[in-house]
Amino acid sequence: MNDAAAGSVTAGAAGNAVTTSSSSSLASLPFRPIVAPLVSHRVTAVALSITAVGQVGLTMLHLPGLPCPFLGLTGVPCPGCGLSRACATMLKGDVQQSLHLHAFALPVLLGMVTLLLAAILPARARLGLSDRMARLERGTGVSFLLLAGAVIYWLGRLVYARGDFISLIAHH
Repeated sequence: MNDAAAGSVTAGAAGNAVTTSSSSSLASLPFRPIVAPLVSHRVTAVALSITAVGQVGLTMLHLPGLPCPFLGLTGVPCPGCGLSRACATMLKGDVQQSLHLHAFALPVLLGMVTLLLAAILPARARLGLSDRMARLERGTGVSFLLLAGAVIYWLGRLVYARGDFISLIAHH
């Protein structure tokens, strides 16, 4: 068996054998937490919660919300364009239409719930939640993978379904 498959053995500080793996995999990468720092700071969690709940609430009431600055500056929809309507539609129970508007509505809603919890939890519980989120994010890379997936999804919509994507955004 070669060292790449079995790992290499080196002497540790106390003379004990320490096994190190020389194979690389996505699971062994140390991912940096993205959501956990937002959860740990109450002011940040409150500000993001108010903004997100306000935007989705206004959308549910068919009132204008915050315009997309990326769309306004470039004329191109951003990776999040359509998420407010998708989240509002998901909350109304129309999963199929929500997925048609934006496939990432459910993860965004889960993120909103997490931030709402962080905004109202006492400091000790909020920091415990942040620690658990950080371990989850470091161990699985879930936040990084969701963000990467959202960018890939966005690029796919722009390249392969540009007309449909633009028409979804134009009808808001």
